[in-house]
Amino acid sequence: MSSSTSGRIFRLARAQFLPVMISPVLIGTALAWSAQRVFIPLIFALVLLASILLHLGANAIDDVYDFESGVDVISNNMFPADFGGWKVLPRGLMTFKRAKHLAYSFFLPAIIIGLYLAYVAGPIVLLLGLVGVFFAYFHVAPPLRLGYRGLGLSEFGIFLSFGLLPVLGSYYVQTTAVSTLSLLMGIPPGLLTACVLINHDQIFFDPYSKAGKRSFAVTAGRKTAIVTAALLTLLSYLTVLGEIAVRLIPVTSGLVFFTLPLFLFQLRLYSTPASSPLHYVKLTQATMVLSVLFGILLALGLVIG
Repeated sequence: MSSSTSGRIFRLARAQFLPVMISPVLIGTALAWSAQRVFIPLIFALVLLASILLHLGANAIDDVYDFESGVDVISNNMFPADFGGWKVLPRGLMTFKRAKHLAYSFFLPAIIIGLYLAYVAGPIVLLLGLVGVFFAYFHVAPPLRLGYRGLGLSEFGIFLSFGLLPVLGSYYVQTTAVSTLSLLMGIPPGLLTACVLINHDQIFFDPYSKAGKRSFAVTAGRKTAIVTAALLTLLSYLTVLGEIAVRLIPVTSGLVFFTLPLFLFQLRLYSTPASSPLHYVKLTQATMVLSVLFGILLALGLVIG
């Protein structure tokens, strides 16, 4: 595979966003160790691989159907040629058919791994996997096209797919048990990743509005979306603080509060008038870094506590 081909696949699958999927898997696995002193390296590796593949497949199929709906064509025409978020399909660097096949090539091994994990750990894996595949595929794919309906459905799907599902799933396959705590621990990463999506959609606010893609940012408006993202981030901190206060998780989980300077930087960006979409690029990057570091520190706090 040539470097140019791999670069196009990287862009199609938006692999730069993979850390937001890795961190909740770390949280669920760390919780299994903290609560029951269980860690099976092979199971962890398989869960992580399946989660990564599912995320890549979701991103790829999103680009396929955003291109088909015309959203990415409009974006490509509205943004300058050197815009960092350009995509391969509207620039003719990959065919629609090949992009679709590549998306399926990510989904298939993820499903196979999921079936194996269900065989090893139990049928709950199947339920979690089916919900994950549902939201991964129908985020923008027809006939549901959740991201186009303006009901916050895609943001809710992101909350589940990058919060409750990977945390609960990675905990369950290690322990073969479901706990209330594993559900609660899925809330912060889910909220923070939803913020990544909300702020990302601010970048494409004008193309989405023109093409009729009714994301939360578009339907609620820029100001409401900004306030919502800030409140969801604050709620993530309060959730961890509450869990520490009632002794559900060790006090070392408070390592997450070392990310507060990033939150303050984020608030400054929220309150600064945007002169161009590049402002929201910086905001999205800051939100992603905060989300990932928050997850890693939370996992570390669980392990050492």
